[in-house]
Amino acid sequence: MAVSCSISTPPICRGYATKVELRQDVAVCTLGDQTRLLLSRFLGSRVAMGDEIVFGVPTEGKGGTEILITKHAVSGRNHCLYQAPIGYVTQPRTDKRNEHFVSAEVLDGALGISKTFLPCKALREYFYGLSHSGDSADRSTLYQILRISPNAYAAELRVAFRLRDLELTAAGAPRSQLVALERAFNIVGQPELRSCYDALGGDPEAPAIFPYGGFGFFARRILAFSPELGRRRFRVPLRRGDFYDDRALCRDVRRKLELWLDPACLHTNWDRTWNRWKHLLGNQDRGRRYVCAER
Repeated sequence: MAVSCSISTPPICRGYATKVELRQDVAVCTLGDQTRLLLSRFLGSRVAMGDEIVFGVPTEGKGGTEILITKHAVSGRNHCLYQAPIGYVTQPRTDKRNEHFVSAEVLDGALGISKTFLPCKALREYFYGLSHSGDSADRSTLYQILRISPNAYAAELRVAFRLRDLELTAAGAPRSQLVALERAFNIVGQPELRSCYDALGGDPEAPAIFPYGGFGFFARRILAFSPELGRRRFRVPLRRGDFYDDRALCRDVRRKLELWLDPACLHTNWDRTWNRWKHLLGNQDRGRRYVCAER
């Protein structure tokens, strides 16, 4: 089957997979007219011969990461795989069946899909490691991965994460364990997500929040989520921070930045009383006025 490209802007290509070759880092999918399409190994491992693939042709400034794969099952019921970059994710809402869901904005969509609707059940299973079925009892909780009590304070969680990370690194543990440890801390180390996780453990029907979260595409399950990573250097005025007993939260709305500070980073201690006089930080103390950070 030949690949057909529409005349719309950006152009859309559609074809059927005739061969899939899995390599070390990528997967090479051959379409009907011998066009070769490079996919991630993760996505390529889920493509079979005869599956329909629709994607936008990459243009200048865009990576063409939106891909829709329709798997033509023998039973007659089609299943779809959808890969796309997402932006803003809403808070949980209730549909007509009284089931919770969130909607995620699709960035620079070219296939006519502007949002994806995700049931909270999918968030519960993928991000929080919890399931409606009985197999969740056999899984380690996020607290067990960090090797700390569920009643631990925020400062104790950070110490536990650092110690466990050093232990796994020294032991030469596989990358999967390091990733699981980091994901566990990213959930329970954030107060809002920790409260959501604790609530989900006690009530399977509780709404799940998308971490560091019209018309659209409804998804049953999340197969993979890869956040955008990068390094940036910036300065944040301390007077813009909200100080707590064991941490500080600095926000920069213009740069869309949110930074949590540990007292150990600045080799100083603070408490909530700092919020009363932080506005007095002026130009006379430039050495301590800003926090220079890298992420």
